[in-house]
Amino acid sequence: MLTTFKGREILRSTKELAESTALRVIYGDTDSVMINTNMDNMQDALKAGNEFKKAVNDRYRLLEIDIDNIFRRLLLHAKKKYAAVNMVQMDGKYVEKIEVKGLDMRRREYCALSKETSSKLLNFLLSGEESDVVVENVHEYLRALATKIRAFEEPTHKYIIHTQLGKDPEDYPNSASMPSVQVALRLLAKRKRVKAKDVMSFIITGENSGSAESAARHAFTPDEVVRTDSGLKPDIDYYLHKQILPPVERLCAPISGTNITLLAECLGLDTSKYRVSSASAQASGETEIMPLESQVPDEIRFKDSTPLTLRCRACKNTFQYKGLGQLPAVVSNSGITCPHEGCGKPLGNLSVVAQVEAQIKMLMSRYYSAVLVCDDPDCGNRTRQMSVYGHKCLGSKGLAQGCLGRMAYEVGEKWMYNQLLYFSKLFDVVKSKEKAGKAGEQAEKIKVLSEINRERFGTVKDVVKGYLDRNGRQWVQMDTLFGFALKA
Repeated sequence: MLTTFKGREILRSTKELAESTALRVIYGDTDSVMINTNMDNMQDALKAGNEFKKAVNDRYRLLEIDIDNIFRRLLLHAKKKYAAVNMVQMDGKYVEKIEVKGLDMRRREYCALSKETSSKLLNFLLSGEESDVVVENVHEYLRALATKIRAFEEPTHKYIIHTQLGKDPEDYPNSASMPSVQVALRLLAKRKRVKAKDVMSFIITGENSGSAESAARHAFTPDEVVRTDSGLKPDIDYYLHKQILPPVERLCAPISGTNITLLAECLGLDTSKYRVSSASAQASGETEIMPLESQVPDEIRFKDSTPLTLRCRACKNTFQYKGLGQLPAVVSNSGITCPHEGCGKPLGNLSVVAQVEAQIKMLMSRYYSAVLVCDDPDCGNRTRQMSVYGHKCLGSKGLAQGCLGRMAYEVGEKWMYNQLLYFSKLFDVVKSKEKAGKAGEQAEKIKVLSEINRERFGTVKDVVKGYLDRNGRQWVQMDTLFGFALKA
């Protein structure tokens, strides 16, 4: 404890010394600091660095610092995550060399094509060109890359993904959605020895439409894919969505002029799945800036919502109610009716209210259970215990080893709020009439039935509104928005 305290004290003292001599500390770690000398040539930078080194060393008898690196340009993401143009002395003169620490291109679970893309973009970012030129180069390269990938012009070996097994293949509880485990299980079926800590190499093939289970089923070893009679080809959308875009977005996050939506567009991906977030907010841990939820189409906003299931008391049949658009099978002059053949009886409004409220309480119990899940598909850790490490996953054995994933709530507050809005929308007469349009026989039927059932549906909507009124997500904290004015 005393050693740690002394180390922090020395770092603080070093920072204060740098600032007193018009130098700026841009990064500090356990045993090092990065100083911006504000010099544009090597001689002046070295002179400023040596003077500062001497000033620090003169303060201590048993401690001595030295100059480790001289960075011409630096792209700093977070603690121990940066890329820089390092000036290395060779044959009596300084030459530029790219140095990378902690970024995605150093991680094993990304394929060679992903790492190659990140390296190419990193050269653009550290080129020293104007920001708009860098952004244009990045966008052009991604467009050309997407065209080349979709034409299957990249070698197959560049799609190989390497993942280490954290435990024996049979011990994974959710192996169906884990490609590495599925490959390992198939090797075991062929009487090959596979155990924990083995590194599995595989390629995701076919067209999996974003399904994790389907992608896992279509994961094959490189030898199986390259066989001339296999007919297997890499899943292009999977690689663009999972292997190319995430590291590219994180790499370009500090750069103004681009965002995840523009990057997805360059790769030919569906941009409606991505939202723009503030890079600076992510770096500092502040709240992300998102577009107004009301401007997001209902098909996207409520795509993960649980459907409303109703049960007919007469025939005991259950069915999903999706709103006034279900004509004429579900909604009639008598309200919601059973669509089961041979029944067709209306559901009492009291019964509908009770069933809606019961489902809301069931979903709220899931929310309040506060289950945490790991976002790494190869881990799948699921627990109700909050780690003292914050969002870090402790792994299946609770040792904080073998997993780089982050823990997040399985049912978050945003999901719960959108779920209540979805139930409210199902009984919103005004929105149903607006969505129906102005022309057409179907639109006229919806408008007529909306008016006939206005009172019935209003009763159900009021029940949902009661829960929405108690939901804190719809309230705005004005002190957060205008706190800067109070400080001034």
